[in-house]
Amino acid sequence: MKLPERSQAEEYFEDFHVPNNIKQHCFKVNSVAVYLAEALKAIGEPLDLDIVDCLSLLHDLMKPIVIKDFSNDSKFKYSPTQKQIDFWKEMQEHHKGKHETQIFFEIFNKEFPEFAELMLNYGDHDIFTSKKSREEQIVHYADWRVFVDEIVSLKHRTDDLFVRYKHKILPRPNGKETWEKRVADEFAVEKSIFSKLHIKPDELKKVIENFA
Repeated sequence: MKLPERSQAEEYFEDFHVPNNIKQHCFKVNSVAVYLAEALKAIGEPLDLDIVDCLSLLHDLMKPIVIKDFSNDSKFKYSPTQKQIDFWKEMQEHHKGKHETQIFFEIFNKEFPEFAELMLNYGDHDIFTSKKSREEQIVHYADWRVFVDEIVSLKHRTDDLFVRYKHKILPRPNGKETWEKRVADEFAVEKSIFSKLHIKPDELKKVIENFA
């Protein structure tokens, strides 16, 4: 699979005017995902570390383009510049109604076709995490353990996500039931990762901080 070089991937954050809070989030998710992938590979899991590295780093690259409210939000350490806002609004017009991973696919499909397809699949919320590739599972789990740039428990993250998105979750057919099944699936993925490692989920934050 053809992937962007690490230096090239990092430059994309400047190219697409990604705000610092989202950049910090991506880099923190990257550090968690790479640590977990390397630990699992060391005990025999056949993982592609380059895919984990690239997918985790770029998973939210297009997030600003789908944000509808550009107001300052201290909870997310969010304070965009006018130049960033103008760029995102222009991109929104060009990619109207698309999910961030669909936008990524449209932009990178020609240069990195397999990776763009992987990113598209990664963003498909109709597929439970446990049904995706192991590399995607690790990146998704790392993403759900990181709120902005802070490592939190999976329960903290799922509770927060439900509060923020319940207006979208509950109106769907069997919305609450489906959400509960998704959360159970996330905890099953967590168990599948840590059952093989010498640390527990609540020790991850300290380990990453010491590892950095």
